[in-house]
Amino acid sequence: MTSVRILFRAPLIALVSLLASGMILASAALRPFLPALQLRLRNASFRWWGRQLCRLMGIKVEVEGLPPTGPFFLVANHVSYVDIILLAALVDCAFVAKADLRAWPLLGWAFRNADTIFIDRGRKKDLLRVMQQVRGYLDRGIGVLIFPEGTSSKGEEILPLKASLLEIAAEATKPVHFATLSYRTQGGMPAHKAVCWWDDTPFVVHLLRLLGLPSFEASVTFGTQPLAANDRKTLAEQLRSAMAERFTPIQ
Repeated sequence: MTSVRILFRAPLIALVSLLASGMILASAALRPFLPALQLRLRNASFRWWGRQLCRLMGIKVEVEGLPPTGPFFLVANHVSYVDIILLAALVDCAFVAKADLRAWPLLGWAFRNADTIFIDRGRKKDLLRVMQQVRGYLDRGIGVLIFPEGTSSKGEEILPLKASLLEIAAEATKPVHFATLSYRTQGGMPAHKAVCWWDDTPFVVHLLRLLGLPSFEASVTFGTQPLAANDRKTLAEQLRSAMAERFTPIQ
């Protein structure tokens, strides 16, 4: 049965990702002439992609609170590539993600074409380029989401937040929204192994294992009030504390 699920889901995920990429690329042609319409089409296409993949992967989503709208800065904890799929289904935004996501099978097409801002964490100078892109997206009315833990984890706790990208919000004392993500499986392999991707398991191996699950649960909790501070380290500490209060550790 597991093999049947994988054989059914994998090509459909590839097809949906290809279609979404095509829709987003087509909408980009409207940007010089009808930027507001282009943004609505881009958001609708990426949200469609996230929702379809949640259905195909058997993700049962629970949401608490309201996602931010308009040009916003949002941070979330990070445990898996599933985080991007889940949040794409709920929030109209661009993601700041690690550079190697561009080459991932099945999902890379959509990541590359959905205004994703890729960052090479091994090059400190790349941070300046990324910060310029983030400012540009906010100016265009696009919300930006970052995973400031800087790496994925097995979901035992909220890791210390790296403050570098929070400088954009701190320098303007711009409010930062936050969300916490958690996952649960029903029997079989626990979520910290089946859903979280934090060890040295190859991506394709982990993805196929995930696609073999009958279903799993995902919960997203959006903070009720954004936080602001004019110092990035202070802001990082405040955000981590607020996220920890609302976070359900992954078993």
